[in-house]
Amino acid sequence: MLRLRLTLATVLLGLALTPSLGVAQEESRTHTVKRGDTLWDIARTYLGDPFRWPDIYRRNTETVKDPHWIYPDQVIVISGMVAATPGTPADVAAQPTDPEADTIPMAQPVYQAPSMTIFNPERYRVVRGARTSLLIRAPASAVRQGDYLQAPFMWEPNGVAGAGELEATSEADGVGVTLSERPVQMYERVYVRMPSGAEGAMDERYLLFRYGPQIRGRGRVVIPTGIVKLSSAAVAGRAEAVLLAKYEDVFLGQHVMPLDTLALEPGIFPARVEFGLETSIAYLYGDPVLPPVGHQIIFTAGSAEGLVPGDQLTLQRSNGRDSRGVELPAEDVATAQVTRVTPWGASAILIGQNDGGITAGMAARVTAKMP
Repeated sequence: MLRLRLTLATVLLGLALTPSLGVAQEESRTHTVKRGDTLWDIARTYLGDPFRWPDIYRRNTETVKDPHWIYPDQVIVISGMVAATPGTPADVAAQPTDPEADTIPMAQPVYQAPSMTIFNPERYRVVRGARTSLLIRAPASAVRQGDYLQAPFMWEPNGVAGAGELEATSEADGVGVTLSERPVQMYERVYVRMPSGAEGAMDERYLLFRYGPQIRGRGRVVIPTGIVKLSSAAVAGRAEAVLLAKYEDVFLGQHVMPLDTLALEPGIFPARVEFGLETSIAYLYGDPVLPPVGHQIIFTAGSAEGLVPGDQLTLQRSNGRDSRGVELPAEDVATAQVTRVTPWGASAILIGQNDGGITAGMAARVTAKMP
């Protein structure tokens, strides 16, 4: 009787330790990726919660290397066992063998760092490093194209001869503001009257501008406001265009002229000079109280005096004379780099500043010259 009880207990213990055959294994569910699918959408469809997409990604790291990129015909495992992946020929060749041994030792697994995702702090360090390298990277040329295009410049006193006009917009007004009162928006379709002599071919670009003040004895200030690109060839001197860039608010009625770009040989920068050309500030854009670094100004000297894009000038404040009537040395206030030059003046941008109080009429001297 005791022997029967022991046998029965052994059988019951074995049944308890053995997985029940009546319990079905978790069914494996997969999804074949179609064009337009994302892990977010797949998690919402199968798991009922799009925020559980990392669960699906962790199951499929062998297939999905980056959760931002999945491709059509990839098979994504939603639930169940993930099929083992076969080893590569290199993995098999690396396994040491012993002909006298009963078993073949298994190759040790090699750890691979997971792909960087938005949940991995290392990703942010890498991105920050890339951004920093962009900020400290040396410029390709002495003057950036953007600084040239948006720089106010001096023109002849009568203005730009034969300039065109920004005539109308083809967009409907849906907010109850007249088109003359609201600024034109980026990528808005407009109609332009072409400048005299312009070909008006499709995809040509033109500069929008307004006039600034008249500088006595020098000329008239031209202030760029944006750039348009023709979306159709001009017919009878009129063409449809798209507003491609804005430097300030663009309004109907502003003027149009051919776009002039800057071409500087890369890798060439100004070299320091002593006793350079003396000039003065003719105009400060916007008439600011304290112009910051990056502000646009115009000097009275221009191409006729030998200034070229890339030249650097030091702005100097006079300190007057001492009690004996001896003139005190001038104080260096800021540094500006020439961006655009016309026969009537030189545009420049402030690139360094030691003190405020920059005003029209302040003296300046060329301290670095392009070759």
